[in-house]
Amino acid sequence: MNHDDLMNEAIALAQRGRGEVEPNPRVGCMLLQNGEVVARGWHEFFGGRHAEAMALDAARAAGAKPDTAIVTLEPCSTAKGQDGKKTPPCAQALVAAGIKTVVIGTLDPDPRHRRRGIEVLEQAGIEVVDGVLASQCDAINVPFRKALKLQRPWTLCKWAMTLDGKTAAPTGEARWISGPEARRRTHELRARCCAVMVGFRTAQIDDPELTVRHVEGKQPIRIVVDPLGEIDDDSNLVRTARTAPTWLLASEDVDPRRSGHLSDLGVQVVHVPTAEGPRRLNLGRAFNELHRRGLRRVLVEGGGGLVAQMFAWHCVDQVLAFIAPKIIGGKFAPTPVAGEGRPFMAEAWRLHDVKYEACEDDLAVSGFVE
Repeated sequence: MNHDDLMNEAIALAQRGRGEVEPNPRVGCMLLQNGEVVARGWHEFFGGRHAEAMALDAARAAGAKPDTAIVTLEPCSTAKGQDGKKTPPCAQALVAAGIKTVVIGTLDPDPRHRRRGIEVLEQAGIEVVDGVLASQCDAINVPFRKALKLQRPWTLCKWAMTLDGKTAAPTGEARWISGPEARRRTHELRARCCAVMVGFRTAQIDDPELTVRHVEGKQPIRIVVDPLGEIDDDSNLVRTARTAPTWLLASEDVDPRRSGHLSDLGVQVVHVPTAEGPRRLNLGRAFNELHRRGLRRVLVEGGGGLVAQMFAWHCVDQVLAFIAPKIIGGKFAPTPVAGEGRPFMAEAWRLHDVKYEACEDDLAVSGFVE
């Protein structure tokens, strides 16, 4: 196989991480020994192993000693812990593995790291061939390039709804719309995000725990958008705030006694400016502050009012909807995106790079907001 054919296969591997790795890049890697492919890898999910690390692990497990790496994106060189990086540098790992040639699709678009990985490889005496199918490798990482320009966390809005677009019955009862596999995937998503967020009404009505329970994984920070600090002291989120990190996004004008009381209960109150009245926060400023505090990927689980505000503030990057084969009906049943909506179909928020998956009896639809 020539370099183009090998890179096309690596691109297909990279696409397996679509929707799972953002705001990190999708990357695919293949390792060859004497011209034969002996291992494959891809970046599976945010915070997980990089493609090169996965492939090197597979090669070691197979007892192979690869001499060539085919990688869709320049291998990273940043040390673990720098710039929020969660994994060891791949360029150094390729050097340590004895790789002699590295074929690269495209350079790292981040100006802070561009060509640094190549420098590490070349300084170690490794032959580097770059620019192989560069435009195709660039095309799969439009979300990554977008994320580099953001001064806020990458935000994924997830909801479960009936076939007629309802997220609860008219009574507010919502358990359970989707099936067990959709709920398991939701917990997996929580474990792969820095934080999980809900609005005040969702916290009040559903009284969620927002913890990772159905899978093994790290507990994300739990965030409630609660401008007036009205969350009940005996809610699940407040009662467990000392054991699971819990933040409250509240107005700068909230009663300081209330803020102090919540802090005493273990809740970290983050004050942000309001917009259009005391019950609406400036979400642009709020998400800037979350980014400043180190959050890079936030999962939003509702409700419809919060999601509508986030769309209005251009704070939604990705959507995942579980559609259940159920019909509730009724004009008073809530929908996943409330608010005033868009006045004309031509102004609707559109998704691209859309994926459809069966999830037991449910349908999972995901995509990226244009």
